Amino acid sequence: MNSDWIDALARAAVTNAGVAAERGPGPGEGSECAISLSTSSRDGIVALVEGNGWRWAHSALDTAGFTKNADGHRCLPLNGEDLDHTRDALHTLGVLTQRAGVRVTASTTVYIGDFARDLSEHLPGHWDVTVESYALTTWQGDLASWMWSPSLKEALNQRRVPRAAMLKHSDGTELAIIEDPRADRFHVGALHPKDLFADGLVTPPAGVTISSTPAVAAADITSRLLPTYTRAVLHRQVNAVENDLDWIRRAHPDADARGPLPVAIVEAFVRFSESGPQICGSVRRVGVLAQDDLTVLQQINDVVADPAVGPRPELVNWWLRGAGDRLVALARRAVPDAEPTAEPSRPALGPAAVLPPTLGPGSSNAHR
Repeated sequence: MNSDWIDALARAAVTNAGVAAERGPGPGEGSECAISLSTSSRDGIVALVEGNGWRWAHSALDTAGFTKNADGHRCLPLNGEDLDHTRDALHTLGVLTQRAGVRVTASTTVYIGDFARDLSEHLPGHWDVTVESYALTTWQGDLASWMWSPSLKEALNQRRVPRAAMLKHSDGTELAIIEDPRADRFHVGALHPKDLFADGLVTPPAGVTISSTPAVAAADITSRLLPTYTRAVLHRQVNAVENDLDWIRRAHPDADARGPLPVAIVEAFVRFSESGPQICGSVRRVGVLAQDDLTVLQQINDVVADPAVGPRPELVNWWLRGAGDRLVALARRAVPDAEPTAEPSRPALGPAAVLPPTLGPGSSNAHR
């Protein structure tokens, strides 16, 4: 059977279920519950629930024959081999919701999960896609608390957002997509990285409004949102590195790690070794670099990306006596909107090689 015919039949069945549920008041009238049914090319018919009666709505959907998908939403498979089952399930849902006074509507817009998955195929790298449904207004508060893009944070705090599609890149970048209720378009914003503290000196990445055409929308996200997100994360990471360097130099003015290292210095170096490869990669992506700059980045990355690297005295000295400052300087140049920080008074450390003595040419620990 033609897939377009199946989709048309499914929409008709969904509409009939909605009509059956709205014929008259039932014993549950006023329960403040609604079910929106969307057709999805991947999940069949997807039911999204709103209102205080969400538990009852889920029970009704389960009774009618809907099953949970990977996102936890109730879905009804849609194929040409068992359309009678689809009709029966929708009829049962219509009867149950009619008796309870629950409103059922058939969505006329593209299912946000399908749009997000199509969009992800046009974005660089690998993205996992999920759809979150917020039956109650308070449920969207969790997304609002993590939203980094100001325009979407304001939208989540000021208006009802019943659902959102979440995109997570393999590098940890997370984006949220919400529908624009007034037009055939979507809004996309970035979530704050969960491994970074908030920093008021960092300009958050602005959200973007995109069309419902996946390829066009992906081009807007790639050219506008992702670069500003990368710069914001880079700015935050560099601030953290510089704060650690400044603190160590104030607390230990000799800047010479000899003997047992204080725990705070060990922890600061570990943070540098964890964020260093990410900083180097971000600077390469968004910075304008000379060959010497690329060489410095590669040398730093080779050291801190080595899993055998630990906070040994010679490495801490290498970090304090040049490597940390060189990386901060390169990163600052790559973040043009970053406010310049006041140069703290520092002891004269003298010039230092980028590579620590034990990792120079011929060392057994040199990059292979």
